[in-house]
Amino acid sequence: MTVEIEDLHVGYAGRDVVAGVRLMAAAGEIAGLVGPNGSGKSTVLRTVYRHLRPTAGRVLLAGCDLRTLTPGQTARQVAALPQERGSDFELTVREVVAMGRTPYKRAFAGEDRADRESVAGALAAVGMAGQGARRFSALSGGERQRVLLARAFAQDPDVLVLDEPTNHLDVRHQVELLALLRDRRRTTLISLHDLNAAASLCDRLHVLHGGRVVASGTPREVLTPQLLAEVFGVRAAVTAHPLTGDPLIAFDHREPLAAGGS
Repeated sequence: MTVEIEDLHVGYAGRDVVAGVRLMAAAGEIAGLVGPNGSGKSTVLRTVYRHLRPTAGRVLLAGCDLRTLTPGQTARQVAALPQERGSDFELTVREVVAMGRTPYKRAFAGEDRADRESVAGALAAVGMAGQGARRFSALSGGERQRVLLARAFAQDPDVLVLDEPTNHLDVRHQVELLALLRDRRRTTLISLHDLNAAASLCDRLHVLHGGRVVASGTPREVLTPQLLAEVFGVRAAVTAHPLTGDPLIAFDHREPLAAGGS
């Protein structure tokens, strides 16, 4: 399913936080949103999973305006892992993941075989098989992250919207998560702070700065030393990763870039 965002404006307190954003993720494509803190990445993603309503512009799912869909229809097509993640669920791990099946259930309907298989598969995919009886509130931050991702997988959506999903994960689980997203190949919109992870994972990158998209293209096209200096304010060299051939950014951690420098 293709996601297209057209001329999106979102405001708070009378001020546009996002202004005129245009971006897309083609069917089966992983599209990354990168940019400095406050650039508008999370705001854009929140409009896709309908946590925020834009003041202008629109979000299209396979050409259909998101505003014409009911909440139930949206939930069957879009699953989100937002940054605002509950940590006080008095539920078991399995119960949290099973919440992903809610869009497919009638009121008061019990679980069926498809639900049980979906929940079990989602837990296994994120490395939490056998942990279903644990209390969600007792988990570490990284474990909670993986359980909430399993809930999104159990929802079986056409589109995944992931806002900084590698937060709180150690290196091994970050690598496993990125590999899992590549293998699943759902249309995905994902924000990442780690530019090297974004370069490795994403088919397409959209760079946001000041609430606008300032560059779009493949990671190799977008992640240039000039853009890194202008948007992120860092000095860096871009080379090929010795193991994968993906763009690899080497940051200069010894000398900050002078204001306005390049």
